[in-house]
Amino acid sequence: MPTIPSNAATGMPSGCPLATARGRDAYTVPAPVLEAWRQAPVREVTTESGQKGWLVTGMAEVRTVLSDPRFSRAEARRIGAVVVPSAVLAKPGINDLDGPEHARMRRLVAGAFSARRIRALRPRIQQITDELIAPLVAAGPPADLVAGLCRPLPLTVIFEILGVPQEDRELFSGWADRVMATTAYPPGESLKALEAVIAYMGDLVEAKRRTPDDSLLQELITARDEEDRLSEEELVHLGSGLLMAGNESTATELGKGFAALLDNPDQLAALRADPSLVPAAVEEVLRYAPLSARENGGQVRATTCDVELGGVVIPAQSVVFASLPGANFDPAAFPEPERFDVAREGAEGHLTFGYGAHRCLGAQLARMELEVAFGSVLAAFPGLRLAVPADELVNAQGRLISGMEALPVTW
Repeated sequence: MPTIPSNAATGMPSGCPLATARGRDAYTVPAPVLEAWRQAPVREVTTESGQKGWLVTGMAEVRTVLSDPRFSRAEARRIGAVVVPSAVLAKPGINDLDGPEHARMRRLVAGAFSARRIRALRPRIQQITDELIAPLVAAGPPADLVAGLCRPLPLTVIFEILGVPQEDRELFSGWADRVMATTAYPPGESLKALEAVIAYMGDLVEAKRRTPDDSLLQELITARDEEDRLSEEELVHLGSGLLMAGNESTATELGKGFAALLDNPDQLAALRADPSLVPAAVEEVLRYAPLSARENGGQVRATTCDVELGGVVIPAQSVVFASLPGANFDPAAFPEPERFDVAREGAEGHLTFGYGAHRCLGAQLARMELEVAFGSVLAAFPGLRLAVPADELVNAQGRLISGMEALPVTW
């Protein structure tokens, strides 16, 4: 699962309104944003929310921010720079920790996302994908790929991994929409939804204590009850965080990836002619289609001391926005980065999953879901194409992650 954005920083002037993105701008970075990012790899900005900080967009500089301990996630939380609902919780989550505490939490779940265990999941992911595609085939065109496949696939998969009852998917989706909102819902609804997710996870933990299974959540319960490796609060918050992260980000990449393919017929044709390119196409989608097309889609840190970066000195206790899309569109790292190329060499060097100690644990799971979905849809629908003009495609606004509102297709 790609790294979820943790703040909103476009590098555009403060107060600049963000209209609904359409067409190509709905699934990749608009040209004006790219132009603003390229003014300098490190520069001072004021975000749309009025927060001042330093925007970092160069590949080398972003890697430094995400791997150098002088840029601290824990410090960013301490000074109130993290503006997502989880930041109000008394106990920091796994992404708000640094050093040994972060490593301790990460080790508890790393095994569940190992390459071996992810490979073992492929047949089941294929089965879920086939089951979602079948009713689309039966009903005939047109169809909405977002509603029919992109959203339910990753949610179904992460529910199975964690051991969450599938009948609760719709309930959780409603909460997730609010938790991931910025302005899409009235103030306070995001926090209420987050509290509902945490309460639900607490009840689920108790249910699994009464009736154990072989899920990842059960492994975390064992780590809590028998090995005392995390507190009850950490257990519930970790389970909630995994549920959130394993859903929204992959669903967004699926929708934007299909949009990019369908809006670039030459690349779609190349993929059809050579299905062995699917893994490379997945990497290019991850590079080219950021979770938030208009926001920085990156990670927030704060400096623990004065740091020289990109030819400037960032003072201690400054907020720093490490732009993952900025790095992914750095011409020094990717020649002609605005070009969508499913056979691009080196696309796997993108930073969509982050970098350093906080790199996304679910990277291999997300890659597999994307590979299975792309390959299966192209095989099932040989004549797949957009059912509306490309400029009618729009993405969601008022959210930390701006996925496609819908993706109407025909065949």
